[in-house]
Amino acid sequence: MIDLTGYKLTFDDEFNARSISLTGAGTTWGDTRAQWLGDAFSDVGFGTSSFVDPGSGYDPFSVSQGVLSITAVPDRTPYGVPGAWESGLITTQGHFSQTYGYFEIRADFSNLPGAWEAFWLLPDHPLPDPAGAGHWQELDIVENYGVNDAAIFSGIHTTDPAPNQNWQALLQVASLMPNPAGYHTYGMNWGPNQISFYIDGQLIGTRATPSDMHGPMYLIADLATQSPASGGGVPITAYIDYIRVYSSDPNALAVVHDTVSSPDGYDPGLYGAQAASQTFPPPLGSSTVIGTGPDQLVLKISEDAYLGDALYTVSVDGVQIGGTLTAHASHAAGQDELITVQGDWAQGDHTVLVRFLNDRWDGTPQSDRNLYVDGATYNGVNDAAGAIGNAVGQSFLFTDKSRGTTTPPPTTPSPPPPTGSTTVIGTGPDQLVLKISEDAYLGDALYTVSVDGVQIGGTLTAHASHAAGQDELITVQGDWAQGDHTVLVRFLNDRWDGTPQSDRNLYVDGATYNGVNDAAGAIGNAVGQSFLFTDTSGGTTTPPPTTPSPPTTPSPPPPTGSATVIGTGPDQLVLKISEDAYLGDALYSIAVDGVQIGGTLTAHASHAAGQDELITVQGDWAPGDHTVLVHFLNDRWDGTPQTDRNLYVDQATYNEAVVRGGAIGSAVGQTFIFHDLL
Repeated sequence: MIDLTGYKLTFDDEFNARSISLTGAGTTWGDTRAQWLGDAFSDVGFGTSSFVDPGSGYDPFSVSQGVLSITAVPDRTPYGVPGAWESGLITTQGHFSQTYGYFEIRADFSNLPGAWEAFWLLPDHPLPDPAGAGHWQELDIVENYGVNDAAIFSGIHTTDPAPNQNWQALLQVASLMPNPAGYHTYGMNWGPNQISFYIDGQLIGTRATPSDMHGPMYLIADLATQSPASGGGVPITAYIDYIRVYSSDPNALAVVHDTVSSPDGYDPGLYGAQAASQTFPPPLGSSTVIGTGPDQLVLKISEDAYLGDALYTVSVDGVQIGGTLTAHASHAAGQDELITVQGDWAQGDHTVLVRFLNDRWDGTPQSDRNLYVDGATYNGVNDAAGAIGNAVGQSFLFTDKSRGTTTPPPTTPSPPPPTGSTTVIGTGPDQLVLKISEDAYLGDALYTVSVDGVQIGGTLTAHASHAAGQDELITVQGDWAQGDHTVLVRFLNDRWDGTPQSDRNLYVDGATYNGVNDAAGAIGNAVGQSFLFTDTSGGTTTPPPTTPSPPTTPSPPPPTGSATVIGTGPDQLVLKISEDAYLGDALYSIAVDGVQIGGTLTAHASHAAGQDELITVQGDWAPGDHTVLVHFLNDRWDGTPQTDRNLYVDQATYNEAVVRGGAIGSAVGQTFIFHDLL
């Protein structure tokens, strides 16, 4: 078995998420080679196939459960070589290359006739062939042909004349696999003096390193086709579990080893190599403590992890305690971790909300991230109501029976305010009055109110029945400057169990500002919506602009590519953000290690048009790994691709270095990690 002790992991794609684009700009992989572009959406390819980008109308790529699938089909779009099969290629050209090291792919190659898979390297700077014999530099880690899938070919292409006199003997390594079906690893250890080839970690052959193989080379993996594929017409698919690269250079920069997601349950590991440091989860059953005070609410938390762990916060009576937490215990395995929430709560009932921040479901039970509250105790006494199970859209009560010190104890729980009554939050001469109602189901709707990204007051509870035509009034006080202001009523515990009768909803039925009706405020169902009000006589908290914009014209978005700066400090995390706008722009916030930086941000750049705007997040982060959550606040989907609001993180850099894994695409339910070295 190969031993990589002393090596560092320098590139890793476990294909837990898709990061592929036409040129590779902002993604891990490009799907065309710059020197072989045939048209706007294809690489001319080789064999009987062209390599196409999804912009052609056919998408050869699919990522699911940690596997990249590449599927070749007979010609179906106007792009590529006419009549050629259409398939896929991925490359790091222009984005990642390396001189020397160990390069490995784990893949399940097709045994269909016509399949031609390969994992290979090409030089950043090709050298001319001094003999003019048509030779070039190329390292073929593995080539496999479906017509004889047991045969594995590895080899070297060089301009050196001597080895080319007997290419098969001096530059190629061929072997037969006794059991070619399923996943296998194919590797190459390239050094200054020799190049060694491996299958499943075992050495199969070594060749001398040619004189023109001493510069950086980039990665390519592809599924091409050759005759007789054109005769069968049956789609051909290859599957890639991961691609990893290692270096023995002491100055090489190690990367974090991403979550292993082996489709068959086996992973060979890193062979003794070192990955970048990362924060390891606490041992199962251990206790994380948040808050301070004599009272203890202990929660048993577990998760269904999928493409990362569940993130969540804990609030009591609308007040968040501690920062963002990460689940680690497996619900399926019957595990739990303990979260001890400390406080000093008064006698009476208190509402707990465990808020699941990155819920994700990709269509199957296996591709579903979930968070569970499996049990709760308060001051050592079991609280049966706390075993709420799946945390989405749920809260529960605990009761303090021995007087605390923070507030006087009520003798009985406070009743909800009467319908039509007014709850006042905030302070100031201006008044935004909201009419709020709900469809209650397994508890009332909880929500917060923010103006221009600043939350006012704590968590509110709806009581008025929408079905009965009731409303309660929420008076939001402030001192807002002249111009437009954005209001977000954020529904915290949305829940739907499959029928209209089992659907909790929150409604904003109307709004007035300083006594004037704001027709835009009657947004109805609050999910994924915001609205504007306009102050026409400047407030005092911020100076009015010298030339006020007309109240009917909202402030223009920043130009595409412009930079918004949030936070302070010497370190800079720069995000490229875009959106699919629908019934308004995407709103979001950014948190690093569970701490929100800045307020609520608004996206403007069109993802479909290839635009981006830059968000520069400044801070002073310690050496090590840091988790970034771009929290999409007003996600909305009304049933079609055209009625779908989305938010995208198209790229991330940290202190000017590209963050691998930062191009997460759709922001829903995803986080990524950056690494600070100093």
